[in-house]
Amino acid sequence: MRRGIASFPPFLEANPYRRLLYRELEERGFPLAPTPSLRIRWLWGERRNVGFLHFHWPEGYWRHDRGRESLRAPLSYVRLCLFWSRLLAARALRYRIVWTIHQVYPHERGDRRLDRRGARLLARLSDHLVAHDAATADAARAELRLGSRSIEIVPHASYVGVYPPGRSRRSVRDELGLADDQLVFLCFGTLRAYKQLDLVLEAFGASSLPRAALVVAGEVSDPPEGERVLAAAAADPRVRPLLGRVEDTRVAELHAASDVAVLPRSDGGTSGALVLALSLGLPVIAARTRVTEDVGGAGWLFEPGDAGSLRAALEEAAAPDLAAKEPARLPSWPETGERMAELLRR
Repeated sequence: MRRGIASFPPFLEANPYRRLLYRELEERGFPLAPTPSLRIRWLWGERRNVGFLHFHWPEGYWRHDRGRESLRAPLSYVRLCLFWSRLLAARALRYRIVWTIHQVYPHERGDRRLDRRGARLLARLSDHLVAHDAATADAARAELRLGSRSIEIVPHASYVGVYPPGRSRRSVRDELGLADDQLVFLCFGTLRAYKQLDLVLEAFGASSLPRAALVVAGEVSDPPEGERVLAAAAADPRVRPLLGRVEDTRVAELHAASDVAVLPRSDGGTSGALVLALSLGLPVIAARTRVTEDVGGAGWLFEPGDAGSLRAALEEAAAPDLAAKEPARLPSWPETGERMAELLRR
């Protein structure tokens, strides 16, 4: 049995989710192959070493998002045909194809018909389908017409102990110009449109919380989102932007310096930022979706896309007499690694 695993898109060490997952799989006899290129020449050359092609966010293999607008749609379908031919070649060469469905459709909106066709193609040519939660699995069956097709549930593992504790709460607050008695909300993660930062900025701006602060921390992937945050900070001194890559050494200390994590997105799929906040012991305000309810641990839920509902949740979180919320039960990385290894051994 060929046990090497190739990860698509190409593996990046900076991605903690894949770094931790593949470390556990390597310890169980499934080594990660060098960063691959999904081409027939590569498939032929690695056919004796690599046994598994593991997809995570596959839309880049059929979307063509560059160049002239008028050519993007036809070139996307050309890419989709190339993707299909390479998957067929992989099956002919006896690779096993695994797709972890983080969400059914890509975060960034595009041609829904194209994305549906690409996802259905990959699902039907995959040997194993994996989701982190039952809600995502059910959505995949419905949207991709998979019927009763088996989708293995392998929950997203906890980030407990992954990030070093860092500096004291007081030191971090001093750096950000925050007082000891301020209630600090944290929006953490890469700034992209699907995160719905406009919603939390609107709700926080309308809230009656003069002593609160909103820290928005993360690398700017979508420039208009960064501009939106800077404009909100210029208009409201309670908004504190911390834009740019947050080094691993700062992740835990930033959460420890905050009081509540705010996760406004409601597009489906398991949120790594939700898992991170729960892992680091931070209470969470999240959109009321089946995924957040399945994962559990969110202290306050608001109606998706409703700024008024989110404002009410922010103000409720500021109440001093709330009972402690029950923490979520998240598996460890060894537990998740063993579940995935079990799947690959079949």
